Amino acid sequence: MSFKDIGTIIRKIDGKVDEDVDLKNKSPETKALFLFANGKKPIDVAIELNLSASEVQNLLEEFWALNELHELAFVYNEIKTFLPSFLKLFHCLKNNKMLSEKHISNVLRYVSNDLPQLTDRIQCLSNDVINLEDKKRNLLNQLIIWNAQLSDLGREIDLKNQQLKRMSK
Repeated sequence: MSFKDIGTIIRKIDGKVDEDVDLKNKSPETKALFLFANGKKPIDVAIELNLSASEVQNLLEEFWALNELHELAFVYNEIKTFLPSFLKLFHCLKNNKMLSEKHISNVLRYVSNDLPQLTDRIQCLSNDVINLEDKKRNLLNQLIIWNAQLSDLGREIDLKNQQLKRMSK
């Protein structure tokens, strides 16, 4: 008995079937499904089995269908060009601990009902901020003018007081 035979027996006892032995005479499609079932990424499957990206993509969708994830395959086909944005949304929800049914329902409600109103409200508030900043700038300019006038009047008062002192002497 060789070390390979002993290793195979130990793996069978531990429940770890030797992948090479079981898949040696199987088709690349079967091997790909097995690899997906074991958590391999599509890139790993493509490299390991020397398959094109489109072949791996088709096999992944088949894997989803076999695992009763038909809707996932359909949704993926619909959003695959926007996948980075969807992943960004997912990670945002996840990082904010909002991956519950309640939170997702709220997000969907905001998107479908409240988002247009919120967008309009933001636009109105942005316009208000611009108007208030303009008023503030105008009032600051008026304040500068008044301070200059006050300073001029203060000098005039000082001159008049000096004239009065000279007259009273």
